[in-house]
Amino acid sequence: MRTHQEERSTTTERAPDFIDITEEIQDALDASGISNGQVTVFSPHASCAILVNERESGLLEDIKRTLDRLSSNGSRRRYGLIGSPSIVLPAMFGRLALGTWQRVLLVELDQAGARSIVVQIVGE
Repeated sequence: MRTHQEERSTTTERAPDFIDITEEIQDALDASGISNGQVTVFSPHASCAILVNERESGLLEDIKRTLDRLSSNGSRRRYGLIGSPSIVLPAMFGRLALGTWQRVLLVELDQAGARSIVVQIVGE
C-alpha cells in the first residue's frame, strides 16, 4: 500500500463560483503512480465545498438559487449546508471512477480568493 499527497491551488472569482478541478485531481493520480485505491479531495477553507456532479449550466443555476434561498437574511453562514469540505473517490486502473458526465467541483460559498485543495491518494 502506497500513499501520495499533494496540494493544488486555484482562485475563485465570485460567490458562488464553481471551479472544475477534475483534471487537477486526475493529474495528481497520474503523478502518484497508483492505479487502484482511494482519492481523497479536501478543501481546508470553511467557505468552500467539494461536489461531484454534472457541470451543466442549468444545474449550477439551480444550486445558486438554492444558496440564495438559504441565505435569505443576508448571511452566508448557511452555505455550509451544501456540499462537504471533502470527498473520497475510487481510483480504478489509473483513472478516477466517475460517471460519464460527472465532474469534481470546488464551490466557493462566501468570498472569492486563492484556494488550496489537498489531494491524498492511497492504494497500489
